[in-house]
Amino acid sequence: MVRRITMPQLIPLTNDGCRRINISLGQNRYILETYYMPHIRCWLMDIYNMDSTPIITGISLNVGVDNLVAGKSELFRNQTLRCVSINNTENNTPDSLGKTCFVIYYGEGETPPPYILDKMLG
Repeated sequence: MVRRITMPQLIPLTNDGCRRINISLGQNRYILETYYMPHIRCWLMDIYNMDSTPIITGISLNVGVDNLVAGKSELFRNQTLRCVSINNTENNTPDSLGKTCFVIYYGEGETPPPYILDKMLG
């Protein structure tokens, strides 16, 4: 039996407005679209198949959520998407995505590290 070693994948998202990228996640290709909503101060992401059919829409890219796609689609079962910050800030400004906050994909069989933020320790 050959065991395939996988690693977390940094998704190349930026803050240059409404943006669509084609990307392979696991065994499938998807279109990811990100956009900033100023009235709620939040970055959102939609996931489409390669025919532009929506799979998951309106994913709020919040830092500190264990899995942004948990329970939203069978296509992402046993896979994890996380938004992480390099400086303990929220992803709530028009320029935070791709500068201080990033989205990481963990494929099937990968165990993401625990996401524990204890403000008393910081």
